[in-house]
Amino acid sequence: MVGRPQLWISKSTIMLRDFLDFFYQNYFLFAYAITLVISLYNYRKYFDTRLKYLPVIIAYTFFNELLGYMIRYYPNFSLFEDLKQSPNNEIIYNIYDVVFFSFFYCLYWKLIVNLVYKKWICSMAILSLCAYVVSCFFQNPIMKFLYYAYAIASWGLIFCIILYFKDKKHPLQTYNLAFWVSLGLLVFFSVAPYLLLVGYLDYPTWVKYNFRIVLHVFIILMYTLFSIGFVRSTKKVTAAASPSLDS
Repeated sequence: MVGRPQLWISKSTIMLRDFLDFFYQNYFLFAYAITLVISLYNYRKYFDTRLKYLPVIIAYTFFNELLGYMIRYYPNFSLFEDLKQSPNNEIIYNIYDVVFFSFFYCLYWKLIVNLVYKKWICSMAILSLCAYVVSCFFQNPIMKFLYYAYAIASWGLIFCIILYFKDKKHPLQTYNLAFWVSLGLLVFFSVAPYLLLVGYLDYPTWVKYNFRIVLHVFIILMYTLFSIGFVRSTKKVTAAASPSLDS
């Protein structure tokens, strides 16, 4: 009987230690979770606009990152029976990136009115998809993150965002959700591909300058801008700038 309380305390200590370690390694996950909650709370503002599926992407991001952590640190969540490959979780990130970029390419294609810009966005989407396909011939997508394809898709998305701002007569609509989403994406993807390429091509520099933390800061900044958009946007302005899918 004496040993049971000690065992319970020991398990509680281990759980607390695991939680603190998880928080230390993945504090940026809370940005995803908080933004998801805010997006759902304010869903009535944009449920009938082009942005209606944005919470799905945010939820996918959160659970994908959570799964990646579990695969890397807990063998029971491994995607492979071979223990040698059990920590490899890059495949879920590569799949996620294809879905993520496809969503936003499609979103900006629908938000933009200019037909020439629409053709350019289609071209960038095809180029990005081809970059991922070609990268698979030179890198194993299960073992390696496809850095070059990610960089090309990121630059393509920045191009689409610029086209979106050029397409709108009044792009600086601070009550328009699409403005804040575009601003967040622009800030993050103006930096992220370069940081990740440094990590891939010059890992000592990545470690020396703590670029992992810098990347996490930009993730938090991006999702903070998303959250501002969900809170600050109004249904009237967002609906006018991002018409219904049925329109």
